[in-house]
Formats: sequence, C-alpha cells, structure tokens
Amino acid sequence: RKKASPDSIRALNLPELVDVEEDEHRRPVSVTFRSRRRKVVSIEDTWEVVDEWWRPNSVARRYYKVVLKDGSELAIFRNLLRDRWYEQQA
Repeated sequence: RKKASPDSIRALNLPELVDVEEDEHRRPVSVTFRSRRRKVVSIEDTWEVVDEWWRPNSVARRYYKVVLKDGSELAIFRNLLRDRWYEQQA
C-alpha cells in the first residue's frame, strides 16, 4: 500500500458558494445553486457554529436546514465573518 502524502490528501464535502435571497430578518427565502433558483418553503432547523475565535482564520457560521419547493432538503450557511452564503452537503 502506498503511503499518504500531503499532496495526495484532499478535502471532502467542501462548502459551495450559493446565492440566497433573504427576508427582512435575513432568513433564506430562495436559494440559487447549480444554475437554478429554488424557493424555500420551510426552515426546519437553525444553529450557529463559532469556533477558534482566537485564531486569524476563525469560524462563525449560521446554518439553516431548509426544505425547498420540490421537497428536497438542503443545509446552507451564512459565513458571518464574510457575509457570504454556502451550501454544505450532509
């Protein structure tokens, strides 16, 4: 078996940048990803992750588990430090 090297290691499940339309409370009402706009019909869960606040590359995210009009579920989050939205596959 070949030994793993730093060049052969790759990240899995990387977040993907998405476009999100928000309501007046900054909650998602539609998500555009993979070239399609999809309406959010419900927000099933929401949570925040704040980690490594003492480091230059700290993490501050607000996650939403949403149900789309077609019935599919999606996990999206707002990067609270950079004010950008991402999809995170479960």
